[in-house]
Formats: sequence, C-alpha cells, structure tokens
Amino acid sequence: MTEEALRLMLSVVERHADIDALEKIRGDRLNNSEKAFIRGGVGVIPVRGPLFKRANLMTEHCGATSYETVLRDFHQMLASDQVRSIVLDIDSPGGEANGCSELADHIFGARGQKPIAAYVGGTGASAAYWIASACDRVYGSDSSIIGSIGVQSALQSEKNQNEIRFVSSQSPNKNRDPSTEDGAREVQAVIDGLAEVFISKVARNRGINRDMVLGKFGQGSVFIGSEAQKRGLIDEVSTLENVISNYGAQKMTTDNITAEFIAANHPAIAEHFIRIGAAGENDRFKAEKTRVERIRTLAEGQVSGEFLQSLVESEVSVQDAAIEILMESKKNPKAPWQAIRKDHDRSLSGLDVPPSQSTGLDVVASEQDAAIELARKLGLTGGTHK
Repeated sequence: MTEEALRLMLSVVERHADIDALEKIRGDRLNNSEKAFIRGGVGVIPVRGPLFKRANLMTEHCGATSYETVLRDFHQMLASDQVRSIVLDIDSPGGEANGCSELADHIFGARGQKPIAAYVGGTGASAAYWIASACDRVYGSDSSIIGSIGVQSALQSEKNQNEIRFVSSQSPNKNRDPSTEDGAREVQAVIDGLAEVFISKVARNRGINRDMVLGKFGQGSVFIGSEAQKRGLIDEVSTLENVISNYGAQKMTTDNITAEFIAANHPAIAEHFIRIGAAGENDRFKAEKTRVERIRTLAEGQVSGEFLQSLVESEVSVQDAAIEILMESKKNPKAPWQAIRKDHDRSLSGLDVPPSQSTGLDVVASEQDAAIELARKLGLTGGTHK
C-alpha cells in the first residue's frame, strides 16, 4: 500500500463520526444490505478504498471495502423488487487479488437480470477496474484515473535475517527466496498466471479479445477519463448523478423482459409458459398430422405425387385441397392415375352430382360442390384458410 493510501485511510478514521450523515444524503438504506442504498429505484453499492476478500478492521473503520460485502449487497439488490437497476460507485486503487475474480464473475453472470453499471469517480485501478469491467456498462468522470490492468507482489528477501529455515526435500520450490534466480522465476510464474486470468476476464467482460486488451488497455498504465473512453476501458464520460438519474428513469419494458429474465426472477411463471407451449405444440402437431392424412386420402389416384407433395407442404386447408385436387385431375385425362378415376366418380355419383365425362362450367361447379360435400361427410367442416 502506498503512503498516500495509508494517509487517506487514517483521515477516514478521523471523520468516522460523519459517515452516517453522508449515507443519509446518498439515499435510503436497502433492507438487509450492509453498505448499499437505494435512490429512485437505483441500488447503489459503494466500492471505496483498498479492496480485501473479507471484512476486517480495515473495511470496518478505515474506509476499505471487502468483496464479500459487495457480493452480499449485490445479490440483495438482484432479489429486491424495489431495485430496477444497480450502480457500483467505485473509487478504489485496487487491492487483494484473492476473491476479486469470483466477485466479478458473479456480476458478469447476473447480466440480463437487471441493468448493471459501474461508475468510476476518482480511481478505478487494478482489482477495482476488474470489478467495473464485469458490469454491462462502465462510466467515468472526466478526471477519473482508470486502468492498471496487471498484478504485482511485494516480497522481502530472506537474506540477512536471524532465522534458520528448513524446507522439505520433496518440496524444494516451497517458499523460494525471491532474491535468488530460481526464487524470482517461481514468483514471476505465479504473478504472470494471475495477470493472465485478469487480462482474459477483462477481455470477456468488455466483449473483446485478449490481444486488444494487451494492445490498447495500457499493459498496466492508467488513463484519464476521455482517453480511457477512446481506448475502450469505459463506455462514456459522465457524472454519478447523471448515471443514477438515467438508470432510475429506465422502466421495465418488453425489451427487458427476456426469457432469461423470467426464468431467473419468476421461475413459476417460466414453468407455466413452458407447459402451455408444450401443450400448444402438441395440439398443432396433431392438427397438422390430421390435415396431411386427409389430403392424402382425397388425392389418392387423382393427382401426381409431386402435386400431392406441394399440397402437403403448403398450408392449404383440406377443403381447399379437395377443390385443387379435382381441378388438377381434369388437366391430364391420360395420366396413369386416371385409371382409378372411376372409383372417384362413383363416390361423386353417390352424392347425386354429374360424372366426370360431363363438360361445361356447370360440371366444374358441380364437382367443386361435390368435393366440398365429400369433405363435409368426412367430417372436414370449418372455414377455409391459408
């Protein structure tokens, strides 16, 4: 920790009596939350000071923040009907690597349930930026300091210390002295591994590839607001008040109500829709099967297989298909399937209509009426539709 950060924490301790008043100004405390508050439907989670995995003396009294506290408040807001959207209010130089990736993954995995934004007002560096990148959108002030993507560790050499240490022969790489060549190599490998996780997660969160993070995100450098926006670290330069106002104005619309949102927030409703959909799909399947079977029955021996297939593949009703089959069968009296035409004529004669040998428009009309009557006797009643 830098001397400047240490002085800042000590000044926070001196002002500790004023913290409650500042929280009242910020908004109403959300039920069961630890540090979060709500303003106009927007849940705001402060992410301030050095970051640690778990709550401790530093997070309780010195202005630091724990990942577990942020995580609890975050899930409390996801579950609350009072909260329409969530804003992480970040001003932090970073902190402990342990726990940061887990928190960021929770935030990233909650995308789509409610709008989630990060606002960097001051500093959003290292672990603080890792968390910010997991949100849907990242905002920063025009003077905010953003970036520092990477991992560092400060170790102390074992030389010149009045201590004798023995390490098991089976574990020669345990607790290597970082001042030696082998020890430095071991430590560097661990640091590089952590940094690779950091870089790959930022790339995923921001929807870009790893090379772009390495090429444009500074390789550990920090950038001021507008430059951070140009490089893609943030989406927009704004103010906290504007972000809260804009996210508070967002109402739940049909665009927000996705299948994922319903499944996550209203599982009973999702299950109900699934049952209705399955039942409706089953009914549609049965109706289509019946339509095809009846069209095949009417078309047997009357038209070519190609014509029959075209009727089956179309959405024509059975009644309309019967008329088209009759009209098609008259176009080619020498076709091989016309040998069965006599059986069809006998069916028509049973309905007291002229046989197929008759000519004229009156015969065509009669055959159409016969087809409709035949369909009616087969139980194919109902209006035509396409």
